[in-house]
Amino acid sequence: MKCLFACIGLTFFISCNDKLPLEQKEKELYIISKKDSIQNLSLKIEHDYYSRNNFVLLDTNKIFFYKNGALWNCMPTEDKRPVFIDLDTDDIIELPLSSIGEFIDLNFGGEKKFNNSISVVSYTDTINSKAFDELMKAFSKNRLPKFLIRRTTLEEEIVLQHKIQDLPYLPDEVEWDTTRINFESEEDVKNILKISQAKFKK
Repeated sequence: MKCLFACIGLTFFISCNDKLPLEQKEKELYIISKKDSIQNLSLKIEHDYYSRNNFVLLDTNKIFFYKNGALWNCMPTEDKRPVFIDLDTDDIIELPLSSIGEFIDLNFGGEKKFNNSISVVSYTDTINSKAFDELMKAFSKNRLPKFLIRRTTLEEEIVLQHKIQDLPYLPDEVEWDTTRINFESEEDVKNILKISQAKFKK
């Protein structure tokens, strides 16, 4: 009889465990290349890179934010490389994890959510971080209608590296990989590339 009660109890435990909420089970990784990176869009805007507001995630659970003042073009172009936007270390701020919700509430809550384009940016194809979870909770709470999840651009990686390491950043001293960035939009940007290439004998 005791054996029978033990078997019934074990069966009940297993069946209840199968019904646990998803958040109590192993969390699914977000894989950019395998999922539609644009969430909850009523109007799907096709732009691959910068948004007006950009949240950059690091694998150390740190999160950085910057606004892109340059106008981005949502029309398809033959050149898929992100353009040079003249990002600087002073443009980027670090957001404490404990303040992410408050930051989203203040800057994207209410009617503001309809007038902002947002990118969530990751160094890796697979996103698994506390910062990402906190950001998604804040987005969900404020019912943000759209956001893009993408990989970092070369310019973001280089500028953020200088920011984190507290190094002086001068674009014409960077050995730019021209397969990952487009310098052809502005005359002064072309000059940056010329100086850079000459310096590194490219």
